[in-house]
Amino acid sequence: MATRRTDEAFLEELTHLLITTGVSSLTIGEMAQRMRCSRRRLYEIAETKEELFVHVCRNVLEANLEKGYAAAKRAPDAARAISAYMHATLNATGLSKAALTDLDAIETGRKVFDDYQLARVRGLESMIEEGVRQGLMAPHNPRLVSEAILGAAHRLRNQQFLQQTGMKIGDAFSEFYELILNGLLVRPSAPTPRAKPPRG
Repeated sequence: MATRRTDEAFLEELTHLLITTGVSSLTIGEMAQRMRCSRRRLYEIAETKEELFVHVCRNVLEANLEKGYAAAKRAPDAARAISAYMHATLNATGLSKAALTDLDAIETGRKVFDDYQLARVRGLESMIEEGVRQGLMAPHNPRLVSEAILGAAHRLRNQQFLQQTGMKIGDAFSEFYELILNGLLVRPSAPTPRAKPPRG
């Protein structure tokens, strides 16, 4: 007799389904069929498929933040911590283009993503402050930099912008973060080359 999957295993499978497929193309019935479960079990988690999807995405994004903080703690200095943090919180999202599009189409989903961006930027702000203290970064206002990143995040995930540039959302964020980071790094001045003595 088959045993009921544990809640942990069930949520892991459900998460994989939703962050890969999104939710707009699925009905609760189709979701239950693919999950090999009853509709009731899905409704035990949330009242609608949209609420279920947002719940799953929220958990994924919160886990990404934890991965980002962990990656930053392993870095040897503030500059590398920022790079590790941004790439971990971006590249580990696991949300497909379809999932990100669906999340952006749901009002509560947009709030979840905005809250995620805000939390990520606030973490970044503290790392920038540390980088300035360590003398690794130019003394720009950390709040200004973090708010600029947050504002850009709204624009970068715009579907029209992505279509016009031909970029994937992950690539857009990655390139933007590299631009910000490279603009913040303090680079030592290159030594002036010595003039060669004239030939006699």
